[in-house]
Amino acid sequence: MAGGCNISEIDELLLKLNALPDPAARAVTVELVQAVMSLHAEALERVLEIVGSSAPDVIKTLGSDELVSRVLVLHGIHPDDFHSRLARAIDELQRFFDSRSAGIQVLEAGPELVRVRFLGSRPGSGPAARKVIEDAIYETVPEVGELIVEGAEEEHEPGFVPITSLLATQQL
Repeated sequence: MAGGCNISEIDELLLKLNALPDPAARAVTVELVQAVMSLHAEALERVLEIVGSSAPDVIKTLGSDELVSRVLVLHGIHPDDFHSRLARAIDELQRFFDSRSAGIQVLEAGPELVRVRFLGSRPGSGPAARKVIEDAIYETVPEVGELIVEGAEEEHEPGFVPITSLLATQQL
């Protein structure tokens, strides 16, 4: 659905990082990434302040840009709130699934838990649908505590590390 770098690619790199045999190397690498992310977050916040004071309509444009939006979300500084971003992801998913004679239903929606039901009947479509749903939601609202996708066969990756584990405010 989305082009360019995505959260799942970063998650794959985190899995590789966590698999490093040297715990000291892992710790220093995590510290480095957290420091870089903290620097970027502070700089981006300042950019948004400067732009917001001189051209507030540009903030909305930045928030709707696919790539910029992902970075703002990653740093917790997106101009749209959780529910607005989740609604946008669900609308995008619904359009995607409509074209495939399937659907998605939101059963519960909050920062701690998002629970959706995949409404598809084609055999074998569950795992692929689960991946599409997870990617779209985690890229739009990565701060969600738990995502439950009903109606699709389960596929768990062992050792999954959410991107939020790299944020400087999180303890590892």
